[in-house]
Amino acid sequence: MFRDEDSCWGPVTKINAYRIFLAGFVLLIGPFAFFSIQKIKLVQIFIAIISFLVFFVIFVVTFDILAKGHGNGKPNMLNFEALPNLFGACLMAAASHITLPNVIPPIQEKAHLNIGIMCVFVTVASFYAMLSVTVIFTFENDKIQPVVLLNFSDCSIIPILFFLYFLGLYTTFKVSAVFPLNAVTLRDNLKAMFSHLQCSRVWVVERLVFPLVAIIPPVVIALATHNIEMIVGVTGSYAVTVIQFVIPPLLVYFSRKNAREMFGKDVQIGHASPFQHIFWIVLTLIFAAFILTVVTKMANKISGSARH
Repeated sequence: MFRDEDSCWGPVTKINAYRIFLAGFVLLIGPFAFFSIQKIKLVQIFIAIISFLVFFVIFVVTFDILAKGHGNGKPNMLNFEALPNLFGACLMAAASHITLPNVIPPIQEKAHLNIGIMCVFVTVASFYAMLSVTVIFTFENDKIQPVVLLNFSDCSIIPILFFLYFLGLYTTFKVSAVFPLNAVTLRDNLKAMFSHLQCSRVWVVERLVFPLVAIIPPVVIALATHNIEMIVGVTGSYAVTVIQFVIPPLLVYFSRKNAREMFGKDVQIGHASPFQHIFWIVLTLIFAAFILTVVTKMANKISGSARH
């Protein structure tokens, strides 16, 4: 296991090298948040190709190790201490629904929309499941790194230098491509949220304040900690829970209420959701409360055990 104080380049420690690379990333990629990004098709194609190549390399390597009987993984049946991070990771994985705005428009026949969406989620779930199973049976479980690709950063695992560097740089490529898109999207959402305020149209606020608000929080978090497991646990268990299981049901409830007031109760929608009853909205909110309660109790228990 790497320590922050270990040497990286002579007197430069690993944590300082991490901060140097973080500063370089912010200086090179951060300025894109101040501009408009219109044509993202090529970026999306690039990300998709790189992602599938990474999955292909990982699966080939792990299958080869397992086929030769060199797998060292002996996973435990159950570990309640990992429950908060499990919820966080699952909810982060479920955030694959952000791909829906890119998947829905190309589908010309909207009558088959449910099939298209189902294919997206089945594909994502299959990749996650296969990746999880192969990794936990390939590597010693107490030595598995929170970032999956770090488990393959050894020449004994991947002897071909090109693929070793390719996997090592994948996160850099993907984050460098996705971060500007997310920053611009967040900046535009902030503009829309505060568009009713006169001050939001001032050049300084529109061109400087909103982009800075979009990029500063993640940079501060990255400086404060590089514990990916903790970040996934917190953001997945709390932020993503609210985004996925609290906000959408409320939006659905109030939009349906508004639609009934405008068009009446007898309007027939051809492709309406089969989950029309308010029971499903209440059930989703109860599930969100359950997740937040369980994760909070488990996190408090783990932190209390760690102090003792």
